[in-house]
Amino acid sequence: MINEYLSHIPLSYAEHAHLGWRLSQQQVLRSRYTWLPISLSELARTSAYFPVVIIQQGQRWSMVVLLDDSLELQANLHSAEEAKDQFQLMCLQAYPFSLMPYSAHKSAMQLCIAETALANLQEKEVLPLFGDNRQFSTAVTDRFHLLHRMKIDAEIVHSACELLATKGVLVLISDAEKLLTRIKDHSVPLYRIDIDAIGRLSREDFADLQMHHAMELGIYQYSSLFHVSKFHRFG
Repeated sequence: MINEYLSHIPLSYAEHAHLGWRLSQQQVLRSRYTWLPISLSELARTSAYFPVVIIQQGQRWSMVVLLDDSLELQANLHSAEEAKDQFQLMCLQAYPFSLMPYSAHKSAMQLCIAETALANLQEKEVLPLFGDNRQFSTAVTDRFHLLHRMKIDAEIVHSACELLATKGVLVLISDAEKLLTRIKDHSVPLYRIDIDAIGRLSREDFADLQMHHAMELGIYQYSSLFHVSKFHRFG
């Protein structure tokens, strides 16, 4: 899971009971990045409309959907627009919240919020952070559970991508391929599936990829690149 939602602060009843949060601040995340992370459970639907690539940051592998305002949807415009109206990426649903490890207990996670999303409860369109009994509000609790699902999903994606790399079926997307000429900043290396390398796998290696979600991930990622001419921002 990629936690880059501006500056985060841990949520605390003592400090934030009198405050709320702005749901409309999701637009901040959309406009800030040229790519956003996606989870395995939303890969099939996302890849049907938008290009997906694999990235490596340090030792961690992730899948991301590419975004670019300068490119227009050229085909199936109505279908793509309709799809965007019907769903949001899970990272956008979870915004402005994130999970971060407790400093004293690295295995435990605490709920944090982007500081820019905090607002006075008396303002319009501001939602409460806490309920009457000092517990998280229903909306916040839903996002807390969503973030935990995303964290588990991210581990599956990392393991699947790591296996794909080990089997030699991931290839670095080069500038010569002209897939990303309209993306202004792709300083993080971007990878795609080498479909020819998959065809050369042994039966045992192929079965290994199938057992660990890696083949499913690879096929959806490869097919999504047919939409590279249709980059468009969500929302």
